[in-house]
Amino acid sequence: MKRGLCLLLFMGAFACKQRYVSPYHSPVTGYLVVEGVVNSGAGNTTLKLSRTTPLSNIDTIANETGALVRLEGQDNSLYVFAENTSGQYSASNLNLNTSGKYRIHINTANGEEYISDYVGINNDPPIDSVNWQSDSSGVQLFVNTHDPQNNTHYYQWEYSETWEFHSFDLTNLKYLIKYGPEGNIYNVAYRDSTDPQIFKCWQSNSSQILIIGSSAKLSQDLIFLQPLASIPRNSWELSVLYSIDVKQYGLTSDAYTFLSEMKKNTEETGSIFDAQPSQFSSNLHCISDTSKTVIGFITICPVQEKRIFISNSSVPGWAYNSGCYEIVIGNIQDTLNKYGPGTLPSLPVQTGPGNSIITFTIAPATCIDCTLRGTNVKPSYWP
Repeated sequence: MKRGLCLLLFMGAFACKQRYVSPYHSPVTGYLVVEGVVNSGAGNTTLKLSRTTPLSNIDTIANETGALVRLEGQDNSLYVFAENTSGQYSASNLNLNTSGKYRIHINTANGEEYISDYVGINNDPPIDSVNWQSDSSGVQLFVNTHDPQNNTHYYQWEYSETWEFHSFDLTNLKYLIKYGPEGNIYNVAYRDSTDPQIFKCWQSNSSQILIIGSSAKLSQDLIFLQPLASIPRNSWELSVLYSIDVKQYGLTSDAYTFLSEMKKNTEETGSIFDAQPSQFSSNLHCISDTSKTVIGFITICPVQEKRIFISNSSVPGWAYNSGCYEIVIGNIQDTLNKYGPGTLPSLPVQTGPGNSIITFTIAPATCIDCTLRGTNVKPSYWP
């Protein structure tokens, strides 16, 4: 009897699964989404404008291009943002009056007009430190801050991370490929000073989730060991040298509530045990059509920033394995044509008269040419 009951429950669980089609239909153009924090001091401010897309196009980002974006002060000051890349609007060194109030004003290319409420400049104390801890799962990074005036309480952080990595092996060889209608012919030759450097490269990434924290329920305005990024054990991010640059924003209570609801709606829904989707209040409004919804919340504060580096030698036992391998082949036309595609030569093994190449090592192209996985342009801040 118990066996029959279990089988019935098992079959019932699968029978209840059905494709869910949301009955709600968003507008054809989607809702306007405004992301970013206005930097009230020196430095850059970037606001990202995009549109919501249907669930069926979840991997598509609809950037809002051709908009007019400006920051307006109650004192009639005006700052115009330039669209540097698709949907991203920037202004530098605003250095706003700390006692003033400002709003964002947006005119889209399709004639819609949006404004935010006038908002003041929030306090944002310096970042005390960015530190890390290592354990069997990898490296966890944290941020610490405090406000001695005890009047900030609500915070948001973003980060960008960059790491140096090296190819599996140095190379002083290259292929010379002759392309023809009957197939490609490979020849091996020595690299020279005009060939690009392909051994040392850099890769970057940025935070993809909302990172917020509050000290409102504490006796002191103190944030201690707020988790940021994590680096999986033995991954390539720490194979040579890793850096993280952390930006901190001081929020109002309303901005924090908005981001908290956004975090629940985007990161913590998906099962019956998760928080259920909820509506949120924005301080942005469409004045050309008051029925239109806007997603975003304008915050203005001085942006605090701190960068740290972690070297491979600082984390003993970090055993990164690229999975690369090399084989030795002869410098014979048929052999080159067979093994050339998808590989690159690395070093000579046997040479003859005039340093001619008799045999040499090859490896998968991504193992020899680091630019296939990153850039060989050294970042300006790199040591």
